[in-house]
Amino acid sequence: MNNKTRLERIKDAITEMREISEDGGIVIVEGRKDEASLSDLGVKNCLRLPLNVSIFTFSEFIAKQNRNVIIMTDWDDKGEELAKKIDNNLKNLDILPDLNIRKRIKELVCKDIKDVESLNRYLIKKVYKEFGITTEQFL
Repeated sequence: MNNKTRLERIKDAITEMREISEDGGIVIVEGRKDEASLSDLGVKNCLRLPLNVSIFTFSEFIAKQNRNVIIMTDWDDKGEELAKKIDNNLKNLDILPDLNIRKRIKELVCKDIKDVESLNRYLIKKVYKEFGITTEQFL
C-alpha cells in the first residue's frame, strides 16, 4: 500500500472517531499525552484511565454513561492487555465497545509508531511530505 492510500485510510478512521466523539461517544485512552494527541486531531470526549481506580470500577463507570465507547489504547503489550480487559469488562456489562478503529489505525501505523500519543506528530510529518498541506487541512 502506498503512503497516500495509507494516510487516507488513517484519515477515514480518525474521521469516524471524531464523528462518534462529537455525538457524545467516549474515547478511552491511557494517558494525558494520548488525550492531547487525539484532541489535536479533533477528537473530543477522551477519557483517561485513572491511576487510582481498578479497571473493573472504571468499566462500571463507563457502562453507566450509556454512550458509545471507543477503546484507543496503545498497541504495545500493555495497551493490548488494557484493551482486552476493558473490552471484556464492558461486554460483561452489556456495552459493546468499538475496537475496530484502534485495530485499523494500529495496522496502518504500527511499523512507524507504537502509541496514540505519537499519532498527531506522525500525521503532521507524513501528511505534509505526501500532500504538502497541514494535518488540519487534510482532516
